[in-house]
Amino acid sequence: MSEIEIVDLGAKPPLGVVPKKMHAFAVRQSRFGQPKDAWKREVLDVPAVRDDEVLIYVMATGINFNNVWAALGTPVDVIAERQKALGETEDFHAGGSDCSGIVWAIGKDVTNVKVGDPVVVHSGWWAKDDPWVLSGKDPMLAESTRIWAIRPTMAATASSRARRRTSAFRSRRT
Repeated sequence: MSEIEIVDLGAKPPLGVVPKKMHAFAVRQSRFGQPKDAWKREVLDVPAVRDDEVLIYVMATGINFNNVWAALGTPVDVIAERQKALGETEDFHAGGSDCSGIVWAIGKDVTNVKVGDPVVVHSGWWAKDDPWVLSGKDPMLAESTRIWAIRPTMAATASSRARRRTSAFRSRRT
């Protein structure tokens, strides 16, 4: 199968075929300011899928006040914070707190979803070996829990998004 550079907005590539590029709404430090000016549609590289991640073809996304803060660059410059804390090099942030879509690719360690599954994705993730979670307690209270509306480079406003497997849950087809 030939490689696909990018698909038009609203179009889907063949199931499981991952284009090189995607559409996303992103903010950059040079545009910090009012959200209507800071957030711009861009074409970005599709993120690589790590062993414990899934790539989701995003069909719907939610935004919240974290996106306003990301646009303003205050109270936290999310790009600088992510670069410092996580060592990421990307100079943009594609936000969004949750989404729904279809699993398009999976890392080798993912077992809870498969390519083609419809999923809903929430903004939290936790370490797969967290003792709190392994004991059956609420993962949102675990020491390793993080919220990804601010932290990862690309969240739900990207047309494709790699997410840790603990964030994606199969949804029922209606």
